[in-house]
Amino acid sequence: MHQIVSETRSDTYSRSLSLNAVTVVSIVGFLDLAAMSGSFFLSYLQANTQPPEIARIWKVTDAVFAGSLLYLMFASGAYRASRLSNLMSQLTYIMVNGFAIAAVECAVLWALDLAREFAWPWSGPINIVSIGAMTMCLVRIGIHTTIISAAEHGRVARNIAVVGAGKSGQMLITQLREKREPWTHVIGIFDDRKERLQKASNSLPITGTVEDLIAFARDHRVDEILVALPWHAENRLLYILEQLKVIPCNVRMAPDGISLHFLDTGFSSVDGIPVYNIYRKPISDWGALLKRIEDLVFGVGILILTAPVMLACALAIKLDSRGPVLFRQNRYGYNNSLISVFKFRTMYHDRRDENCDVQTTKGDPRITRVGGFLRRTSLDELPQLFNVLSGEMSLVGPRPHAVNTKAAGRLFEEIVHEYAARHKVKPGITGWAQVLGWRGETDTEEKIRRRVEADLYYMEHWSLFLDIEILFRTLRVIRGENVY
Repeated sequence: MHQIVSETRSDTYSRSLSLNAVTVVSIVGFLDLAAMSGSFFLSYLQANTQPPEIARIWKVTDAVFAGSLLYLMFASGAYRASRLSNLMSQLTYIMVNGFAIAAVECAVLWALDLAREFAWPWSGPINIVSIGAMTMCLVRIGIHTTIISAAEHGRVARNIAVVGAGKSGQMLITQLREKREPWTHVIGIFDDRKERLQKASNSLPITGTVEDLIAFARDHRVDEILVALPWHAENRLLYILEQLKVIPCNVRMAPDGISLHFLDTGFSSVDGIPVYNIYRKPISDWGALLKRIEDLVFGVGILILTAPVMLACALAIKLDSRGPVLFRQNRYGYNNSLISVFKFRTMYHDRRDENCDVQTTKGDPRITRVGGFLRRTSLDELPQLFNVLSGEMSLVGPRPHAVNTKAAGRLFEEIVHEYAARHKVKPGITGWAQVLGWRGETDTEEKIRRRVEADLYYMEHWSLFLDIEILFRTLRVIRGENVY
């Protein structure tokens, strides 16, 4: 472990500048949109020089072409991170999709006897917007060259951890080296049998144990974990996979035999090497970007709408009792890290409970008069919008729990085996469990089990539409029977 930690600390600055796949894909998508928008604008200006009826056909045709090309690129998988490294594949996507759409629209124009109105091929719809497609090709060439150069200098990297230093691990490392992908960075090889394997002359240098990997992932970016262990060692393999489920990244198995425990997860590839998927990051790639946009757009909108209410709440708190208006409580967030969650203060300042050592109950003497109203109406949660805008939380997600919250005298993670998996996504102000009625005091083990079940369901079935549904349903459950 010392070897990998010292290496990472010495290169902290360059690692902090590393671009992940989502960032690169986002940049490509934005530049494509800019290229098509700019070309359409030029086409729009030239169309205005034509008679009104011809200009309308020109503009509509170009708008359909531009939008269809971008959509077809997205629908055909051209924006997948794994395909950005193949320049010829990217250029082929653009040209094939572009020609297909242009051919269809030209055929429609000729069929409707509209094509003769334009001086083909020098003037008319599609021609100018086609410049956008050519620009997209130039963008791909430029980005590919830039990424290759940045990867060779360590500014773009996909950090891969390999679990298993035996024969399977050696084969995997050999294959990764043969691929020679410039952005692939193996951060270490981890195996619980470190002491025994290290004595073998043909074994790989082992960085640390699985526990060392989990500790390392708390503070450093790990994009992929490749498990290279014999599949027939079922008990040991399942034990290690159970440990790795707390790390919020893709966990994949290198093929070695047949496993009956993960039949529905399927295979994928890393640098062309087939690997078996075990746990997928619940919200990743375009989904993560879409959810962040959702948080920013809806978060700002809700903040503007509720600003007068928040101001009134702050004034009432100040008039009701001494102490600050806001209360900050340590709770577990994404990747099980501690975050300070903002809430309106609902307890007397000298009786506050920052770690929730004692859960609030009905008639709790620590709660102020105004605080009781704020808690019953969930208005005390509004300041968490600032956590959403800062990126620590989302509008929708599993509710973050305070450090020492218990159910029936036991910590949540002691009751529910899958509890830690909730932290693979950002916590939310509201969530699926809350709209189903599982909110408020968790005085029984059954209540926390139901909450976790609902949270895991949300993570497995996440979509933008589900988030919007939860936001609307939250308005109906602002007041809860067991919220004190």
